[in-house]
Amino acid sequence: MKKIFFGCRKVEKEVGVSGRETVNVFIISFCFFCVFTAYLALQNLQSSLNQEDSLGITSLTCMYAFIIVSAILAPWIIKSLGIKLSLLISWVSHILYTSSNFYPTFATLLPTSILLGLISGPMWTSQSVFISTNAYSYSDLNKADTHATLSRLNGIFFTLYELTQITGNLVSSLVLNKDQYNMTSSSALVCGCNDCPVVSSGNETNKIIEPPTSTIYLMLSVFLVFDVMGFLCTVVFLPSIPKSEWAEQSNTKESITACFSALLDPKLFLLVPFISIMAMEQAVLWTDYTKSYISCPFGIQMVGFVMASYGCATTVSALVTSRIAKYTGRYILFGLAACINMAIFVLLYIWVPEPGQERYVFAMAVVWGLGEGIWQTQSNALIALLFPEKTESAFANYHCWKATSFTVYFVISLYVCVKTKLIVVMTLLAVGSFLYVGVEVYVYRRNHKERK
Repeated sequence: MKKIFFGCRKVEKEVGVSGRETVNVFIISFCFFCVFTAYLALQNLQSSLNQEDSLGITSLTCMYAFIIVSAILAPWIIKSLGIKLSLLISWVSHILYTSSNFYPTFATLLPTSILLGLISGPMWTSQSVFISTNAYSYSDLNKADTHATLSRLNGIFFTLYELTQITGNLVSSLVLNKDQYNMTSSSALVCGCNDCPVVSSGNETNKIIEPPTSTIYLMLSVFLVFDVMGFLCTVVFLPSIPKSEWAEQSNTKESITACFSALLDPKLFLLVPFISIMAMEQAVLWTDYTKSYISCPFGIQMVGFVMASYGCATTVSALVTSRIAKYTGRYILFGLAACINMAIFVLLYIWVPEPGQERYVFAMAVVWGLGEGIWQTQSNALIALLFPEKTESAFANYHCWKATSFTVYFVISLYVCVKTKLIVVMTLLAVGSFLYVGVEVYVYRRNHKERK
């Protein structure tokens, strides 16, 4: 079997990789598109649909808590199962998760959330390694710039991935709008940054009106079809790719501890707050923005429409920024994304939405999506570029810290008001951005010294 080398990274050259890199990325992108059309729309609605005893937020907390564990074990799981089988097991978990939402209780939704969390770490690490492997292969065979290739292929993936925010959320809002029931929230509700959890405020009446059960069942049935499509697409079309040199040669102990040992690299250690803010800004969007700034003042049926506009902006942003990255570099793009998020957090902190101001939540979602497209494409390219010799452990860390940040945010959401959480994320954004600059300076000086 032939071997090709990408700097210090070695990838086996065989059918399924060489010459099919772009096709491979489109296939895995479509598989994720099908499954996450269902998942992201459901996730956006959890805090609004399952309000009783904070079931929705609790289920998300459990899921992301177990993603931490699965992300730590991801290198070992991928080494044992391979990328394709890891994805197939994940899609089965997604099918079970969607099914449990037909009868959401602590006894049904929490176990499937935990199961999904246990396989999500390997799922996302598999996706990152799959695309990085194809990017390195394409770059080597075509003598193309590595960063530009990583940005382009990640751009393809996240363009299709972010389209799920359009398809899934349009499905949810169109279905939820089919019945003419009173979906407008009570004027007595406390919305915006002043919204507090029941356990904190003691206000049991601060709940959003939910749609009829039959309507929810129709929406879930459509989502279940998308889940099955993603599973079948993976079985039939997704090729198996060879394991990396690290996966072949590492023993069980090394693969299990790889996530921890990778943190000994100062670059990765300093990037932890930067990685964390990429998760927390999404957590703000999925929970507080959808509930406190959309469902609360305008009704739950508006969530899908607003999030679809966010998906449109993210899709365009992912497509454009992945193409212009080779001209602008990642520094300018990351700086723009950080500024966008900081401006949004400040606006959310000072603005209390009122009926008749729907255009503002749409506009904010669009701007938010422009920043998210940068985070998605450039963060994966950054990790692959800085850690070419240990992509499995580096991406496992990346997804582990994102899951940890999601979990922390969901836990504090059970007890803390929106205003306090916004202060936390603004502080983390400032700290993470400062440390990211430090990492880039460190990398620049090291590369400059090696060239001498």
